[in-house]
Amino acid sequence: MLPGHSPPTGYLWAGIGRRGGVTVYVYFAHPCFNDSQERFKREFLEKLRGALGQTDYGKAVGIVDPFDDTPNIEGNKETKVKLSRTIMETCLRMLAECDLVVALVDDGDTGVAFEAGYAHAINIPVILISKASCDEANAMLIGAAREKVDNILQDEQIAKLARMFEWYYISKERDSHEPGKN
Repeated sequence: MLPGHSPPTGYLWAGIGRRGGVTVYVYFAHPCFNDSQERFKREFLEKLRGALGQTDYGKAVGIVDPFDDTPNIEGNKETKVKLSRTIMETCLRMLAECDLVVALVDDGDTGVAFEAGYAHAINIPVILISKASCDEANAMLIGAAREKVDNILQDEQIAKLARMFEWYYISKERDSHEPGKN
């Protein structure tokens, strides 16, 4: 835990494991450093929760938001330098315990690129999302992604993302029952 901060409030914390019937955890890699990014996050998560509620397995999906468990220190250079390693290690520990990563590619955030690259390196599937077009992202991000979803705030696109999570859940459950796949 970061010095001076209360226990995490997110779905997942390194070492705690699966909770509350959730069996698929999705790490949401995104920037959240200004009002516009905060508004997007709220709207996206609200729409995603609604879309997951329309699927058969939506309750089995937990969204992990690293900003729930780490402070936004980007505005304070001294604090950022002091806590940067702890924040990186905390976020990567949470990410490593997840099953999927959804990465918002808008705004060219280097933290999102780092998280997506790390996920790809440890074989966690990455799904890119964009308010407009994922094709505007860096070629390496696009190459690391298993899927891309453009215009993510449109209802049919958010439903598509929810169905991807559902498909992943069904595949994971099927694979866990096959001999030698545990």
